[in-house]
Amino acid sequence: MRDLIQTVGDLLSRAPASDDESPAFRPASAWLLVCLMRQLVRQRWLVRIIDERLTPKWDEGEEDGDVPGLEGWTYDFHGRGCCLSSAGEILDVDFHGDEGTTIDPYFFATRLHSLSAPGVPEVRLMALLPGRDLVVSAIRELQNQGLLRHPTSEHVFRLPPELEALAEAAETLDLGSRQAREQSFVLLGDFEALDDSTFAARAREAREARKQWLLARTTAPTSAGDALAALQELLPPDAFVQACARVLSGPISSAMGDAIERLDTLPGVAGGPAVFALLQRLSPEEHHPYSLHAAASYLLRRQFERERVLAAVLAFARVDKVKGYGGNPFDGDFALLALEHAPENALELVRRALRSSVPYCRMRIATVLCVLDTPWSQRELSAALQERAASDAGDSKYLQLALARSQSPWARAIAARWGRQQPPPATAEIGFTHEEVMAANADSWFDAELEKARAWVQRTRIQTPHEPG
Repeated sequence: MRDLIQTVGDLLSRAPASDDESPAFRPASAWLLVCLMRQLVRQRWLVRIIDERLTPKWDEGEEDGDVPGLEGWTYDFHGRGCCLSSAGEILDVDFHGDEGTTIDPYFFATRLHSLSAPGVPEVRLMALLPGRDLVVSAIRELQNQGLLRHPTSEHVFRLPPELEALAEAAETLDLGSRQAREQSFVLLGDFEALDDSTFAARAREAREARKQWLLARTTAPTSAGDALAALQELLPPDAFVQACARVLSGPISSAMGDAIERLDTLPGVAGGPAVFALLQRLSPEEHHPYSLHAAASYLLRRQFERERVLAAVLAFARVDKVKGYGGNPFDGDFALLALEHAPENALELVRRALRSSVPYCRMRIATVLCVLDTPWSQRELSAALQERAASDAGDSKYLQLALARSQSPWARAIAARWGRQQPPPATAEIGFTHEEVMAANADSWFDAELEKARAWVQRTRIQTPHEPG
């Protein structure tokens, strides 16, 4: 079995491929190293651009702008690094005093997916690892194996010296001809890329190995979403449902929400039992509402155990403070869920959201009620607004804006009267107060959220809420 670094060296030296020996690594790992070498060349280029063109800008305090003499490129200094951007590439580097040889896995993944004209190595890497988090997971795997290291950090890394020395060769690697591409595919064991019946059995083996690798990453919250998306392309529907069900039966994490979102793209209710089983495991005192909301949305759309699902929704929605938060960050989401599926509970949850201690939740439900602009929605906005104390003027601004944009003269009058009664925002000698920030930004923030609300209302069948009983 061939060594990974040696094989990459053979690729760059155009060594002939052998088709009688299987590599001891996944082809994605080999393409990853080649792409990281090409990343290194680009990072060194960024450092040169800064030295030659941007140092005066930095010295003069100009932290962002156009790169002098480099049409189409902009720069943005941040923290300990700098990002150069163009229409075809986003290149970000933190400075470690080593001329750009230290690579950040997330910066690399961002650049990889920003390329408008990726080369063959990048194309193959993204085909085998179709997602930023999968790329980072593969990097972490090589770090755990000791192949990628850094003297002072476990987050960033440097390539082995022998690969750093070959970085320029990786950058100029010519795979333009069909013969050169096919030789590289054979050498790196990338048999899935070969349109040759000679390698059909090996292609099936490689695809099966990739499936198993992806399945192992479905239980990790950081990579579950990307892994499940990739598996949906590889597995038949029944097998994919089983893969999602395995995730849903595992330790509770944000991976559950990812699995449900993928199941939601399938017709029917094949995933219903697994999703409902998860919902029954979730506790409002212990778990974050994200997974519960995803499960409830899936089940309510399919009318699966409606009453028991609604009972779970209400239990989570009535939590005033989610662990780790100052309030319930899903107040708005639960209100919208009720407007769509549970008119008998909608008023309770809408009222909670309008009075939420989480400003975004108030804004989210206020914009939806603004779009609806019905007598009941105007009434609920007015009641919530007039309950707010004068000291909460900044936090109540979204409610006023929703009324001020109404077609109803009565609603607009309520908003205008409330605005006249508010004292000017408090000021500070240094910096800005919360009230000043709200006063300066509330309209633009509200308008941006209003566009999302219009889209939600257009695609949703909203039921008029009514008082229970």
